[in-house]
Amino acid sequence: MTPIKATASHKNLASEDTHLVREYRTLVDDLLAAPEFAQLADCRHHKMNRRQHALNVSWYAFLLARRCRMDVAACARSGLLHDLYYYNFRDEDCGKSEHIKNHPRLALENARALTNLSSREEDIILNHMWPMSVERRLHFKETYLVACIDKMCCLLELFAVAWQGSKRGARRVWQNLRGQN
Repeated sequence: MTPIKATASHKNLASEDTHLVREYRTLVDDLLAAPEFAQLADCRHHKMNRRQHALNVSWYAFLLARRCRMDVAACARSGLLHDLYYYNFRDEDCGKSEHIKNHPRLALENARALTNLSSREEDIILNHMWPMSVERRLHFKETYLVACIDKMCCLLELFAVAWQGSKRGARRVWQNLRGQN
């Protein structure tokens, strides 16, 4: 099976056989196998693809919810589903503020079509853009957790892309220097 890893994590979520990975996979395997989720690999999310971003949010929300004794299943599953939409707002007529406001509703509709959702999962998906946009009053502490993890993962992903770029750039400089000697 192809390696599945969250950015900055050393765990191979596809094949590693630890209690933690088995617990996570039990919660999300049906979603990871869904073609609707795989399709997110073709959608851009900042400098990565949306599938990788959703996996990052799901894995780190799972870990933190587990540590804080929150609803682990709701955090892991809604982490995968929170950005389940297929357009690129940069290519659409809607502006960034419209996208921030509208994409959680679209993700919720798509998630409902894919699987049964608890009220907690619905709240998380619908309000994951907190504090920038709130569809309704947040009812669950897990909603705040996933919203914060979502922002943290965006930063992590941007730093990871920048780090890869700087490593390639440094390698090129080093090769050029060596070629001049």
